[in-house]
Amino acid sequence: MHLSGYRATVAALTVLAVSASVAGCDDPATTPPDTGLDYVAIGDSYTAAPDIPVISTDGCHRSDHNYPQLVARELDDVSLRDVSCGGARTDAVLQSQRIQTENRVQPPQIGALDANTDIVTVGLGVNDEGFVVTAAFGCLVLAERDPRGAPCEKANARKVPRLLEKIQDRYVETLNAIIDRAPNARIIVVGDPRLLDETGERRVQRLRADGNVDCVRDSYDRFNETIEAAAAEAGLEYVDVAAASEGHDICSDDPWINGKRDDETTGAAAYHPTPAEQEAVADLILDLLRRPLAS
Repeated sequence: MHLSGYRATVAALTVLAVSASVAGCDDPATTPPDTGLDYVAIGDSYTAAPDIPVISTDGCHRSDHNYPQLVARELDDVSLRDVSCGGARTDAVLQSQRIQTENRVQPPQIGALDANTDIVTVGLGVNDEGFVVTAAFGCLVLAERDPRGAPCEKANARKVPRLLEKIQDRYVETLNAIIDRAPNARIIVVGDPRLLDETGERRVQRLRADGNVDCVRDSYDRFNETIEAAAAEAGLEYVDVAAASEGHDICSDDPWINGKRDDETTGAAAYHPTPAEQEAVADLILDLLRRPLAS
């Protein structure tokens, strides 16, 4: 990661803060300001990055090498609260999340935020409204029932747009709640990587046979457009992971998303991000943080 620019910025801010503290030290009641950064990561399993390589013990399968951890390690004097959790929907920000497989309940993720929060990253949405089942896994089942047709497109032509409309409305509402809770924070919305590129059509046999590849690819592209639109509506910055992941789809020679089996080398979960994807997302976030927030 090329971090010298950002470290220099943080270092300069720290010098200014220390200088201000020294200027007021003739008042014994003056408390030196907190010059550290408070960073909160909100998200689902694409943020948590299950099983790369050590995970949390709270049932969320949160990796200690996910992109929030990688970002925090490259910032000077930062305190990270990573409350991302596998299976989280957008409503897990404002409500408790029940993890059925673990028999656990996670508190609302928004509880990690307050007026002292400096940075927030938000990566959610794909679990909302059953989108991931409808747009991807459901198409595999449909292909078996109608191997010569285009069942995914037929089933989802009207359904997916309705789901995405609901996802955008809920996302905007949630982002506004985050803004209210952390009014002084720089809030960054993080998109998802592309699931399939055009190259995937040559390899995904179970989808290709019935013309489903274009449908699945288009649904995921529209999902990321929906999240970007929600960020814009809330007036927040957006990290376009889909654009950065071009050429790294699930079927590529250098995938950022695992296939249907866990990665024996890294431990990364099936159909979830690889270490390379998490490193790339961390770089994108750090690049954005180096730039001043647009007015």
